[in-house]
Amino acid sequence: MYRDDAVAMQRFRALSEAVFSNARGWHHYSSMAKKNFREHLQADEVRYKKYFYVLRPLLAARWIRSQPGVPPMRFADLAQRTLDPVRDAALIDEINALLEVKMRAGEAATSPRWPGIHAFIESELAANAAEPVTPLPQAEEAGLDAFLHETVLRFEKAKTEAAHD
Repeated sequence: MYRDDAVAMQRFRALSEAVFSNARGWHHYSSMAKKNFREHLQADEVRYKKYFYVLRPLLAARWIRSQPGVPPMRFADLAQRTLDPVRDAALIDEINALLEVKMRAGEAATSPRWPGIHAFIESELAANAAEPVTPLPQAEEAGLDAFLHETVLRFEKAKTEAAHD
């Protein structure tokens, strides 16, 4: 069973920001976008949702390239904070149209390639291949190890106490 422990999660989020590796995160997102593009967006007809399997990691990689820290999880937040409303206006319009169509369509719905989105993806993939991100210094990971140890012990103690009640 999973549960959200407010105290533990607040500390975990702070620690995760401190130990986040921009180079590892960037590599993860860049590789994910490349793999999903290769596997899902090469046909003339593509599933709507597969575009987001490529767009989200590309925008996360772009985030990491431009600023330190963990990228936002929500696609809307990530897009709003990585795409320029003036320079990327046509792309934003096409992404919004794709979102609208995707919400009305079934999970397996397809369409011909979206040319603006497809061109953006190819451009971002080429930029990622040409210029990997430079690693930034990161905090010592010992704090994360200590947090895990303390959290496991705390939950084990609570479990034992509950069993005796």
